[in-house]
Amino acid sequence: MAYRIEGDYFEACTCEASCPCIMLSPATEDTCDLVLVWHIRRGEKDGVDLGGLDAVMAVRSPKVMTEGAWRVALYVDDRAAEPQRAALRDIFTGKSGGHIANVAALFGDARVLEAPIQFAAIDGRRTLRVGEVLDVEVEELTGMSGSGAPVIENPLLGAVTQPLRQARSKHLRYEGDFTFSTAGRNSFTSDFVYEG
Repeated sequence: MAYRIEGDYFEACTCEASCPCIMLSPATEDTCDLVLVWHIRRGEKDGVDLGGLDAVMAVRSPKVMTEGAWRVALYVDDRAAEPQRAALRDIFTGKSGGHIANVAALFGDARVLEAPIQFAAIDGRRTLRVGEVLDVEVEELTGMSGSGAPVIENPLLGAVTQPLRQARSKHLRYEGDFTFSTAGRNSFTSDFVYEG
C-alpha cells in the first residue's frame, strides 16, 4: 500500500487571520469551518498514477479542533478512473497512512463523494470550484519586506508539514453537507508531499 504524492495545497476557514487552530488555540468562531484543497502535480499509489487529479475536503470542527468529531465531506475528482478514485479515497481518509492519517484521526462523520473539481493557481492566487457546492478564491498576503508572503513553519496542527504561506480569502461559499460562507478571513497556501 505504498504511495507518494506531491503538489499544491491551500486551505481557507472562518477564523480571522491567522487561524489560531494551528497553534492548538480555540477558533475565533463557535466552530472552525474550512476547506482543504490538494492539487496533485505528480505521484502514484501502488503503481496508479494520480498526477493532475484533485481532492477537496470540507470540514466543520469544534471550536477546539483537537476535540475531534469533525464533520467531513471529501470530494474526489470525477475525472479519475475507479482505481484512481479508490487511491484518492484511501489516501485522504487516512487509510493509507502517512501524515494525513494523523489528521484523519480527528474525523467523526465522514462522507466521500465524487464531483467535478476545477483548480487554478496563478502566482499567489488560488481558485477552486467543486460542482455547485463550493466556490473559493484566496490570495497570499505580502510581508513587510515587500516580497513574498509571511510564512509559518512547524505549526502544532496542520494538514501539511511544509511551511504555510499566509493568505486571505476573497470569497468562500460552501453549500454541501453543511453550509457556510465567508470573505476576508484566514487562508494558507503551501506545497505538500505525502508518503505512506
